[in-house]
Amino acid sequence: MSTISIEMLTPERVAELWPTLEHMYVDACRSHDIAKDDLSATTIRMLAETGMCAVFVGFVDDAPTCTIAIQFTKVNGRKGADLIAMAGQHLLKFKAAYWDIIMDWLRANEVQFLDAYIPAERTAMYQKKFGFDKSCAVVRKTLH
Repeated sequence: MSTISIEMLTPERVAELWPTLEHMYVDACRSHDIAKDDLSATTIRMLAETGMCAVFVGFVDDAPTCTIAIQFTKVNGRKGADLIAMAGQHLLKFKAAYWDIIMDWLRANEVQFLDAYIPAERTAMYQKKFGFDKSCAVVRKTLH
């Protein structure tokens, strides 16, 4: 039987695991119509190694299999967080085991809300599977 675990990475651990994490974040950014223009795996690494975002990694039998990156924000004086990337395999298995712990960690850090900017077709999945309770549309006109 496989064992699962989760780790919130230190900046040093991000650097150590980056060869495995990079392709997950590349895939996550490329699969998102807006993120592919605004966010890259390199940016996530820089944010994580400078303490500007938190990276959680799920392990199956000590092998990294999924990851999420969360960045703290302030909106109108309220402390929030953005789920800037989520990628890899077995996300729902890790969600079942650890999502509540991550939410408690956010609350302990006085975070009042968690946002995720996702393609419209993923909204129902985020609401049903991850418990997001509000949705809004972000529209963008690219100016060249």
